[in-house]
Amino acid sequence: MEAPSDRHGEPEPLVPEGIVTEPAAPPRVTAVWGPAGSPGRTTVAVNLAVELALAGRRTLLIDLDTYAASAGIHLGLLDESAGIAQACRTADQGGISPEGVGRAALRARVAGTTLQVLTGLTRADRWPELRRAALDGVLSAAAAGWDEVVLDCGFCLEEDEELSFDIPAPQRNAATLAGLAAADRILAVGTGDPVGLPRLIHGLDELGLHVDTVERSRVEVVVNQVRTDASGVAPQSQITGVLERFGGSWTVGGFLPWDRRALDRALLGGQVLAEAAPKSALRRAVARLAGTAAGGLQTGPATAAVGQGLRTLLRRS
Repeated sequence: MEAPSDRHGEPEPLVPEGIVTEPAAPPRVTAVWGPAGSPGRTTVAVNLAVELALAGRRTLLIDLDTYAASAGIHLGLLDESAGIAQACRTADQGGISPEGVGRAALRARVAGTTLQVLTGLTRADRWPELRRAALDGVLSAAAAGWDEVVLDCGFCLEEDEELSFDIPAPQRNAATLAGLAAADRILAVGTGDPVGLPRLIHGLDELGLHVDTVERSRVEVVVNQVRTDASGVAPQSQITGVLERFGGSWTVGGFLPWDRRALDRALLGGQVLAEAAPKSALRRAVARLAGTAAGGLQTGPATAAVGQGLRTLLRRS
């Protein structure tokens, strides 16, 4: 039997009578941000993107950190070109489509699935290549072409580059600000220790200047590296109490346990948690953050041989 056609001539799929199909989740852009001090922004962004890809969502990871891009290192990618800069050049030359973004992205085979990655700047002094207008075009095209777009953002939110110029001034932090503006969901990552928690609270105050009160539902606080040694007995309860008292009306989206051993194993091998530590509590917590069950724990082939992460780092230095 031939499938009926719609008005555009495309065949409509036949659904057996009595079968109710789940509507596909709408496309989503998630920005992973956090204050200074290495709270784990890239670790969360990379592994979140992998979990979404494992769930069957076409996923694009974009490294927007103009200070210390490292998403490629986490994935053991050896490509020296900055995919985000290439995409911005295309956007500057007359606009960019999802296909154009795809041509600038690398395909990484991780944990038995495929993840596309727009790698970050190879040197911090290349930040002027990422103009705000071009970035907006790239992010718009990415949102139109993928089910999930995960943005690994830098820490700084300052806009002091916009001084009195006859033309728009370049912005060092334009990439992060563009990412936050384009996101449907913002994960604010901080640590729960005595240094990291105050930084997170002050950072949330600054983030509030860029996110309207009505839009605060887009923001979820993610507390990383949670452990009793740094936060005391019942650390989640203590951290929640501090955030409620000093952090304002922000939603706590999740707590990620401290697992240095799993993270070291992943970095050394150029792997992700789904490969290096598939049954770890940290991997399960990231999967919950992604909204996936991580039930079918997939180990898959390693993305690179042991030591690939270190070799990638040395090659880029």
